Amino acid sequence: MHQNPKGTPEAAHLSKVRWPRMTPIMVTPQSRPPIEPYRMFFPLGVGYAALGAGLWLVALPGWVPYPAALHRMLMIQGFELCFVVGFLLTALPGLTHSRPTTRAESGTAFAALALFGPFALVGLDGAAHVCALLALLGVVAAMARRLPRASQKPPAEFVHVGLGMLFGITGSVLLIAQSFGAQAFGPPRFADHLLSIGMLLTLVLGVGSLLVPTFIGMRGPLEIPGIAKAHEWLPKFIFHASIAALFVGAFALEAMDAPLWGARLRAAAATIVLAMAWKLHRGPGRGDRSAWSMWGAGAFMLIGLWLAALGSHWTLAGLHIVFIGGFGLLTFAIATRVVIAHGKHGFPSEHLLLKASVVTLLLAALAARVIGELRPERALHWYALSGAVWTLACIVWFSAAWPRIRHNAVPAKPASN
Repeated sequence: MHQNPKGTPEAAHLSKVRWPRMTPIMVTPQSRPPIEPYRMFFPLGVGYAALGAGLWLVALPGWVPYPAALHRMLMIQGFELCFVVGFLLTALPGLTHSRPTTRAESGTAFAALALFGPFALVGLDGAAHVCALLALLGVVAAMARRLPRASQKPPAEFVHVGLGMLFGITGSVLLIAQSFGAQAFGPPRFADHLLSIGMLLTLVLGVGSLLVPTFIGMRGPLEIPGIAKAHEWLPKFIFHASIAALFVGAFALEAMDAPLWGARLRAAAATIVLAMAWKLHRGPGRGDRSAWSMWGAGAFMLIGLWLAALGSHWTLAGLHIVFIGGFGLLTFAIATRVVIAHGKHGFPSEHLLLKASVVTLLLAALAARVIGELRPERALHWYALSGAVWTLACIVWFSAAWPRIRHNAVPAKPASN
């Protein structure tokens, strides 16, 4: 028997982000949904995901210059940031028991991210980074308006959300300064790492600690064995704050030109979270594709972080295991849950979005990208293959998700006698 987390204060925070009752449903244009943030940000994020990966296809024949920097921007500040902002603005009211986000809050952040792409594509990197920064500041402002007035304490895991926002804002500010001629701070790509490994990893590990064990049906999902039970806020906060301090220390080491030691400390900190909060060693309590995808994303992050900590030869391969197998797979799995739950489409229909073909294509994209990192003489060919397969995965997922993003489901009318 799995422990039932209902009745605990932290479980209450999940009430608006967990799946609805499994009732007969159908999608109809007459069912007009509220304008929830994810309905705007997820389609934009998928567009950036396809565009960022597709760059390698046009780079292979030499139609565009080597697009590594633009690829990073579109994938991190475009694709992932759209899903992060869309998820947080959607889930924030339920997680903090506060009022819904307003159209002005969502619209301002969306406008900033919608402008980010055109600026990046025409080479106005400084303006693009400003747009990404404005989107992050919009989320921080929305949180600041709600947390002091929340009817309950936010989950202890929210310490990672605060740190992730701090990493993202700092990285964006450094990139803006560099775009306008300032000398780069720290070792090469330090500012990029603050966004990709700093912001995204801390957000994924923190919010994932709250959601993933619950979503995959794990026994005792909200407890940290040996440290805190599900309802014990203070020891959980101390645990997560200690992990956050380790992440800060990892970047301090990297800034002091000790990137390998920083990578090892970061991998160790992530391992503690994945083992104790995600409880990755237990395996999912449910055997469906969504549960195994979320669990597998944690495993890929663990593997990739330690590979990146081995040394320079494995750094890029390890980081792409984190980005594609970890962040990418988890993004599509969590986005599927958000679309299904908030649209009231019924938990069993998750497999219609997160299809076996989507997961297979994502894993194939990961394999091709890692081979490209390990075979530099043919790297561009493998990058192009990875980009093509990734783009196809985006198309397959979005073709099923879009009707459910646009329209809520309504209960099917019982047949008349």
